[in-house]
Amino acid sequence: MKRAFSVGIALAYIAFIIAAIIIANRGEGHQWWAFIERVPYGDKVGHLGLIGTLSFLCNLAFPTSREKNLLRVITRVTFILFILLSLEELAQAFIPNRTCDFFDWLADVVGLALGQLAAHILRGLFPAKLAVVTAVESGPHRNQ
Repeated sequence: MKRAFSVGIALAYIAFIIAAIIIANRGEGHQWWAFIERVPYGDKVGHLGLIGTLSFLCNLAFPTSREKNLLRVITRVTFILFILLSLEELAQAFIPNRTCDFFDWLADVVGLALGQLAAHILRGLFPAKLAVVTAVESGPHRNQ
């Protein structure tokens, strides 16, 4: 039940991010988030917050054991998100309504790192409650 809830929240947020990307790709973003332009560095803060939340929710919903972490620093989930978000940012160079921006990508990377760190800290604060989620994901066969 707990795992289904965390996965459901993560999947709903992924759907929200995909919807935001589609809106931006169609050139309709200014109708939805024009307020961001009035905030200094609002676009970058938005990237950091949205992607940080994505990383946090996905790292909680789809945990990987410590041995499975790439370079023991980045989780598999964060690595997959990094690849997908990097491709999405690069694709913007070929979409008329979008601009490929290094600093947007950098804000995404910082958001990924902070989200993963927040999920790691939360797991440390509540290991008993979140152990159920990790145990379901890892299963007994992975400890061999």
